[in-house]
Amino acid sequence: MNINSLHALIEALRERIPINKVFISTDKKGKRIDQVIKLCRQNSIVFQMVPPQTINRKAGPNNQGVFAEVSPIRFYTLEDILQNIKTGLILVLDGINDTGNMGAIIRSAVAAEVDGIIIPQRNSAPINETVLKTSAGSLVKAKIVQSKNLVSDIKKLKKNEFWVVGTVKEREKRVAYYDYDFTVNTAVIMGSEHKGMSPLLRKNADLLIYIPHSEDIDSLNVSAAAAVILFEALRQKEK
Repeated sequence: MNINSLHALIEALRERIPINKVFISTDKKGKRIDQVIKLCRQNSIVFQMVPPQTINRKAGPNNQGVFAEVSPIRFYTLEDILQNIKTGLILVLDGINDTGNMGAIIRSAVAAEVDGIIIPQRNSAPINETVLKTSAGSLVKAKIVQSKNLVSDIKKLKKNEFWVVGTVKEREKRVAYYDYDFTVNTAVIMGSEHKGMSPLLRKNADLLIYIPHSEDIDSLNVSAAAAVILFEALRQKEK
């Protein structure tokens, strides 16, 4: 994985994410570039000043004057997450295939202090540099589990006294998200925009919630919906 965003690079350096080498364009100046150089020195990371053409060749023309070679992002096990529960909020992503949505959701999840994010090994957007950039660097702070079987992991969450809450479009016989008690340990499932949750996950959810909105639109973007629900959970937990 590589980084060509200044914000993402600074976040990665602050979090001491393993970085092999940083390249900085000689035509870039300013406080953030100075910050990158300072953090590289503090973390004993090799950096090199190179011509703009070198950065363009490595990062493409749409870059911010930096390029970093990053070691693979660390993934966690569900056991890792369960052994370090702090807020009692876990996010499960089912079939989120767009990297832009994935990055935006991860950014909101980190801001809302979720304990972990569970994604399927298959049928999911790849965790790559696009996700890193759209998450504004939050990816390096997220605890992500790549699940071999979401249903199995959901059952494990239930055994560990988590309520599993699915999100749906329809209102009939469902609970508005703000009427749910997020102060209890909760795993929130967000399905894809087009298909929603898979039938198996829906069947295994303890409760289904929805976000009230104008009937003029069919549904919210999944990253927007995730933000609405996660920050309501944070609001309740901080009361």
